[in-house]
Amino acid sequence: MGDQSLRCWGSVTPLGFGDPEHRGDGPGEMGVNLPAIAVGGPVETLLAADRGACVRLVGGTIKCWGANAWGQLGLGDTEDRGDGPGEMGDDLPALDLGLANKVLQISRWDLHACALFESGAVKCWGHNLNGQLGLGDKEHRGDDPGEMGAALPSVQLL
Repeated sequence: MGDQSLRCWGSVTPLGFGDPEHRGDGPGEMGVNLPAIAVGGPVETLLAADRGACVRLVGGTIKCWGANAWGQLGLGDTEDRGDGPGEMGDDLPALDLGLANKVLQISRWDLHACALFESGAVKCWGHNLNGQLGLGDKEHRGDDPGEMGAALPSVQLL
């Protein structure tokens, strides 16, 4: 939105309202009745995918919510975020990708995500059964503590 707030609707949950409800499928749910989603700051960029979304906040912080069965939120667990009270806004953890330079772009699919950094580095996390993270193995990343931040290797492209 023009005020850098975020509004989402649809049948894919969790949308980030702190409940499992759909929005936009009933009368009176849109327009001024559609609340902003609390993500803990003004939104610079949104990336929505099947069953989840990520935002880059003004200042560069990345936050993701939605389904998380494979660690695709990159929070060191497999708990969904945004479908229960107390999971959004300032309570939604920022993504730790371990590089000091700016994330230029996030690509998110249903089961995994990747970030492109200003330096040209790429890091990916989430489901990896077919090696889609590009790390030379089939281990999921982001679903257990200690797998993100500096422990998450960059994809070797050259």
